[in-house]
Amino acid sequence: MSRASRTEAARPEGGFTLLEILVALAIFALASVIAYGGLDSVASTKSALDKEIRFWRELGLVFDRMEADFLQTVPHPLRDAPEVLLSPLRGGNVVNNGESVGFFVELIRHDEQRAQVRVRYLCEQGRLTLRVSAVDLFGAGQAAQAVQGESAAWGIDTPLLQAVERCETAFLGAANAWLEAWPGGQAQARPRAIRIRLALAERGVFERVFHMP
Repeated sequence: MSRASRTEAARPEGGFTLLEILVALAIFALASVIAYGGLDSVASTKSALDKEIRFWRELGLVFDRMEADFLQTVPHPLRDAPEVLLSPLRGGNVVNNGESVGFFVELIRHDEQRAQVRVRYLCEQGRLTLRVSAVDLFGAGQAAQAVQGESAAWGIDTPLLQAVERCETAFLGAANAWLEAWPGGQAQARPRAIRIRLALAERGVFERVFHMP
């Protein structure tokens, strides 16, 4: 019998050599590494996309809530004390040691049961908060304390946005001039528009102008 015939007879039919198995394992390992890298990239991209969508949704909801409150302002005077009546909508800078550190906007609107509630947006110390309270909870001096961020017993602050580096507001008067405070000597109860500008950390500056009816 020839040498070639003996070699062919020694190799099992339908089997693989050690070299073929090692090559297959190497290919499989390489494919697994590539697949894992692709999967990790997809997961990271999805996580970043979900975070981005969540940010824009939260920011949109905050602006939508502001718009709904501003448009539903009722001509009911704000009250700091039983004998002190203020404009139905007021706002301006929050000042600390002579420096503007944020803004506040206060107004009266109706809730779902048509009861009047007092709404206050306050932006200071790196966050934007909302406080809603029944009108008859206010006594002398409570509103002034709330504007300065003190814990007056007229509602609970609800955080709306965090990491606010800078926040500004302005009010459009009858002469189409933007004012830092409202009413600011204006005769009308409501401004023609309210501008809110927010600088968010690592996000940039966002501005919204709310046109009042």
